[in-house]
Amino acid sequence: MDEMVKTVQSWLNKTYQGYVAKGDYQTIPENGKTGWTTVYALTRALQIELGISPTADNFGPGTEKAFKPLTIGASEAKPSNINYILQGAFYCKGYSPGGFTGTFGGQTQIAVKMFQKDAGLATQDGVVSAIIMKSLLNMSAFQTVSGGNIAVRTVQQNLNRDYSAWIGTLVPCDGLYGRDTNTALIYALQKEEGMARTTANGNFGPGTTTSLTNLIPTFTSNKALVLLLQYSLACNGLPINQFSGTYDAETTNLVKRYQEFMKMSITTGAINMGTFKALLSSSGDTNRSATACDTSYVLNTDQIDTLWNAGYRYVGRYLTGNVIRGGTRVPKAMNPTEIAAILKKGLKIFPIYQDGGYEIPYFEVPLQGISDGYKAIDAAYNLGFPAGTTIYFAVDLDAYDYQITDLITPYFQNLRAAFKQNQDLRSYQIGVYGARNVCSRLKNAGLVDNVFVADMSTGFSGNLGFPMPDDWAFDQYFEMSIGTGNGKLDIDKVTYSGVDKGVSVVTPPPVSDTPNSAAINRARLMRIRDVLYGTPSLATLVDDKVTFELEMEKTNVRVISPNLTVAFTASAKLVNSGSGGTTISIKDGKVNASFQQELANWTGSLSTEDAGNAKKVVADLATKVVVGDITVKWMPAKDVLTVTITANVPEIEVTNNYKTNASMSVSLIFDNKNRELDTQMNAVSEAVLTGSLKTSVVGGLLYCAYAVSTIGTVVAAPLALSIAGLILLIKVVLDNSSSK
Repeated sequence: MDEMVKTVQSWLNKTYQGYVAKGDYQTIPENGKTGWTTVYALTRALQIELGISPTADNFGPGTEKAFKPLTIGASEAKPSNINYILQGAFYCKGYSPGGFTGTFGGQTQIAVKMFQKDAGLATQDGVVSAIIMKSLLNMSAFQTVSGGNIAVRTVQQNLNRDYSAWIGTLVPCDGLYGRDTNTALIYALQKEEGMARTTANGNFGPGTTTSLTNLIPTFTSNKALVLLLQYSLACNGLPINQFSGTYDAETTNLVKRYQEFMKMSITTGAINMGTFKALLSSSGDTNRSATACDTSYVLNTDQIDTLWNAGYRYVGRYLTGNVIRGGTRVPKAMNPTEIAAILKKGLKIFPIYQDGGYEIPYFEVPLQGISDGYKAIDAAYNLGFPAGTTIYFAVDLDAYDYQITDLITPYFQNLRAAFKQNQDLRSYQIGVYGARNVCSRLKNAGLVDNVFVADMSTGFSGNLGFPMPDDWAFDQYFEMSIGTGNGKLDIDKVTYSGVDKGVSVVTPPPVSDTPNSAAINRARLMRIRDVLYGTPSLATLVDDKVTFELEMEKTNVRVISPNLTVAFTASAKLVNSGSGGTTISIKDGKVNASFQQELANWTGSLSTEDAGNAKKVVADLATKVVVGDITVKWMPAKDVLTVTITANVPEIEVTNNYKTNASMSVSLIFDNKNRELDTQMNAVSEAVLTGSLKTSVVGGLLYCAYAVSTIGTVVAAPLALSIAGLILLIKVVLDNSSSK
């Protein structure tokens, strides 16, 4: 926590509380942490002082027009709210203006000059212009951050020095190549092309492309354009030593190196429009030829001829799924006849798996990667793709960096687990189709073997300002229709790098009613996944932040807090339901009649909502188990409370003629480390042992009180709420047990 930031937050809330009811100001947390809420509050405060209403979170044209430059005042000048806002912005930015006084004195002027220097501005006069105030009121960094590159920071400073008035804002000077820097480079290019300021938009569109093409003949004699080329090379990771503005031997060699890396047709080191556009726009020159493509069409022989005659030698095709075409759902999955025709013609195939992945919620589904991995492996194996084939899994959305960390990475970890468990079937490699940032992060983490870059999506934040991943296999850059008549189809043009050679021979497995061990375990684990995550009550047992690598006969343990441990076991063996605890029998997705009657009797004493929840929990579990039983054990001790639910599933269909079985067990282990909380643990234990937990209200309150006091406030509230359904189930079982 930063005390000065907290002081700024407190001042804002106190000074502008009278504007809350009107909607011009929103009270913010006084936590001493700089964030967008504080920046927005400072922005709205400035707009209030400038007489703007209604206010907004952004520093727009109206604010910029109304703002008057701030400069050092006389020592006896009275404090002003605008100066307070300025000083507050400096503290939030990490600069010290010499105090939170509201007076623009010498120390505040020094802070302004320091900021101007860090931003690379030629004029460092200590005057706060509108563009400086606008840049202070955002979350951009103007000092090198962790992972920042000094050459990139120099580019950012030079862009601010030479093009800030044209760009309309200051580029962050953090050393990280990102969207802002990429857009600024395009704005600078448009200026040097002579484009009108009202036309320039920071987008490398047709106008920018045409103007650059016209300038290529005189490019090397234009120092400003050569500088922008050198800036672009540095931002794309090329090790340039100096920004000279001269098309020297070093620049030529770096251009050649980049052309070779991107598999361009021209690799001489001479600049052309395609090379420059590739540096600043992920799709590059979309008119360039390609030898690879991907398509959702199930190809007929005429369409295969169309591809061959157009020069394509590699085609990406889907392993599973359907697609909407002309308002009708049609298959997009490969079939043996199509594969045989493709390979006979001489084309090679790279397989793609995509049964979703268009939206973030797809990756929020627990163990989605396990499920997708099994489906992809099954499809590839049955179609005959050989060991070593890379299967590309789609992340077909603009995933932000935190979403890659929180959702995409765990998804691919689960994919990796699924592939590991099925190596005895056929060992395949994992690929990813996605934006540059997705591909690079997963490749660097060792979670994928090859990458298929979605460069066609030029607006993706994961493409803008990100260099091309190392060792890329395929690069998708343009969508188009080709062919006529029966040979017409839609394709995406793809650059082939040679890293993934594609598949030229397939060997389908022999037809057999007896599945191998991998298929049996896969069926077991898929059913366990359904039971574990197919119902809200069991899904929450392992908490949103806990994932398990499913593997038969392996106990996975996760420590959620010093007082709570979760253990999960998947087994090929059924657990003896008579070995203790209370058992609920399941058949055809329904609990046994005797338990249904006892459940009805018990829920009659509850509120309508609690009764409904209790019945739903049991019904959901029964539906997922289908045939088998659920055993619940509640094992209290002086300092440890263990709750275990085991589901036995004896009839899992692997093929039409073959069934197997499996069991899963999830345990929550509460260990009371805090001696002063023994009273809560003892109360829970005593209530369980004496059978006195007779209502969900009392049991729920006691359980949640224990969870909150023992686990702590960070995870207590969500955990207590997430286990509410489990409490009801345990209460049903406990009351059932105590009545016998």
